[in-house]
Amino acid sequence: MTIKRPIAVYVRVSTKKQETENQVLAIKEWLKSRGLSWDSVEYKFEDIETGAEDKRPAFQELWKLVKEGKIGSIVVFELSRLSRKQRTLINFLYDSIEKGVDIYSIKESYLNEWIKDPKGRTIIVGLLSILYDLERQLISERTKAGLQRAKAQGKHIGRKFKLSRKDIHELIRLYREGVPIKRIAEKFGISRQTVYNYLRREGLT
Repeated sequence: MTIKRPIAVYVRVSTKKQETENQVLAIKEWLKSRGLSWDSVEYKFEDIETGAEDKRPAFQELWKLVKEGKIGSIVVFELSRLSRKQRTLINFLYDSIEKGVDIYSIKESYLNEWIKDPKGRTIIVGLLSILYDLERQLISERTKAGLQRAKAQGKHIGRKFKLSRKDIHELIRLYREGVPIKRIAEKFGISRQTVYNYLRREGLT
């Protein structure tokens, strides 16, 4: 099996008390079985942070190189090392497949040949797209349910008006005197749309 270069290895543990050594040893053995050494790997990335956190410096650097087309293959102990957040993992795998990056997971070895094969890539991209759309729909449904619950409880929905009643009276006075909406907005440090919102609230538009 030919491993596409440049090769990137990514390892991650959640806390400083944990060691990346076990992951590294497993990856070294995997590389050795394919005629490669640890020293032959062009990029080595390591994070000590939870996989639920996206702002991991090494992971973000790896993702950047993927998007720039500078990575040929990625080797990880298991896919969850990349991310435990479904959306992040889906987006990362999608970008990797789109850029032609081969991903090798030692634990999920059954995926390796799928990702290397063009037909397998097409299937996986389709599945990732379905998962992404499904998650987006679930988030939308949860948001709508939350808004309906808040509305039922009598909570305010949407942005609150920032101006005091005194300011609102002044805004209305200026509007009635024919002052341009743009100038009114500048006077109160708000957008023109917000001016219209205040006027609509007062029944003036």
